[in-house]
Amino acid sequence: MPQPFKRYYAVTMKLGFKTKLLYGIGGVADNAMYTIEGTFMMFFLTSVAGLKPGIAGLIMAVGSIWEVMCGPVAGYLSDNTLSKYGKRKPYLIFASLPVALTMWLLFTSLDISYTAKVIYFFAVMLLFQMTFSSFFVPYMAWGSDLTEDYNERTVLRSYAYVFNQVGMALGMVVPTILVDFLMKGGLGQNSSWSVMGLIVGIISGAALLICALGIHESDDPDFVKPDGYSNRPDLSIFGSIIRDYMKIIKVRPIQYIVGVSLLYLVANTFFMSDRVYFFTYNAGLSAGQISLIMLLITVSGIVFTPFIAKLSAATDKKTIFAGGIGLTGLIMMTGRFLPLGSFVGICIICLIYSVGNTCYWQLMPSMIYDSCEVEELASGVKHSGQVISLQALSESLSVAIASQALGIILESGGFDASLEAQTASALSSISTCFTFIPGAAMILVGLLMIKYPINESRFTDIMAALEVKRSGGEVDMKGFRDVYGKKHTE
Repeated sequence: MPQPFKRYYAVTMKLGFKTKLLYGIGGVADNAMYTIEGTFMMFFLTSVAGLKPGIAGLIMAVGSIWEVMCGPVAGYLSDNTLSKYGKRKPYLIFASLPVALTMWLLFTSLDISYTAKVIYFFAVMLLFQMTFSSFFVPYMAWGSDLTEDYNERTVLRSYAYVFNQVGMALGMVVPTILVDFLMKGGLGQNSSWSVMGLIVGIISGAALLICALGIHESDDPDFVKPDGYSNRPDLSIFGSIIRDYMKIIKVRPIQYIVGVSLLYLVANTFFMSDRVYFFTYNAGLSAGQISLIMLLITVSGIVFTPFIAKLSAATDKKTIFAGGIGLTGLIMMTGRFLPLGSFVGICIICLIYSVGNTCYWQLMPSMIYDSCEVEELASGVKHSGQVISLQALSESLSVAIASQALGIILESGGFDASLEAQTASALSSISTCFTFIPGAAMILVGLLMIKYPINESRFTDIMAALEVKRSGGEVDMKGFRDVYGKKHTE
């Protein structure tokens, strides 16, 4: 890399505490919605609404596929939005009310026929996923816009991750406590789950509003709408989205990001969706014990966050990401052959899982932000929303695959929600989905990430070259062959 590039890299975009705090609060909504669906949706559909596991898995899979379709649209529209509130903020504001409504409807089981109930949950799941995509992609892309500093992005995502853990508690700990409390107070099972969904939805919607209305760095009070400007979606945008994706996916670091996301979300979906089954049927834990374990996962994530941030700054986020997730996967796989039926044993394996989980959710978004500049240097145009939506698309695809696979595995293992005590075959299937499958996928994540070509040194070089390019200068891309491969450097 020619040394003259270095003088152009003067990006010191440090953010104020208030901005980082408010941005973090927005993370409550995205993780509450993601976690409550991943943790309780399968269980709710089978054990409360009375749907068959295969049908329940199909509903979740179709919802994830629909999110795959909605995410790119949200990314494209936010990239091309011009307003006095910037590109991303309007989407958070507009989504706040639908978030509350769809969460309520998703956990409301109506007294209707089985067929009608299946249709109802398919429809509501589509609305839920569309609402989620409408704010999640712009929210994530907003972080890339707020700062281009390599380590400040990790700090920003550390704030977001802490509030992600609050959202996780809201979506993972609160539901069992609240439903149990309401049922003991005399409310029926269906009504208790419905009230829980409404409460979690209202809190999530409020978090989006607080985040959006409190951050003003992207506001432009003197904004004047350009003549002829329109951002109304039509069928033509799908062609533009596909063309953008074809350019983005050719960028080598983004290929790694997509592949790693696919693998990790398979692991995460299996673990999150299966753990309630494992806690309930394999370990026979009470609602109170399950809530304590969920709380332990949440608190441990918050505790691990500053340590992971410091280790990443001292070494590199790529190194901590690969090592943390890979080692967690190895221990998870080993756990399949250990007696984990006790409360203490489950707490230990969940703490271990929390290490890898924290590494992913804290560091992956920061690495995605870095890949936006990597892509800009290659294409000449920054597509933050599209890069984020492509990665989110890979996550949704993996959730769809894993959800359907989990339903098939449980059903083929003989799981029957009407039985209090499951067969040995069903318990074995549940145990495999809780430890071995997530662990294997996490090991693959660690191995793949070792080859990821971006670290702090190379990102600094990329930003220096990008400043030259933004100023109208020429950049010799041959110096970045290790990052892009031959295609973008010839």
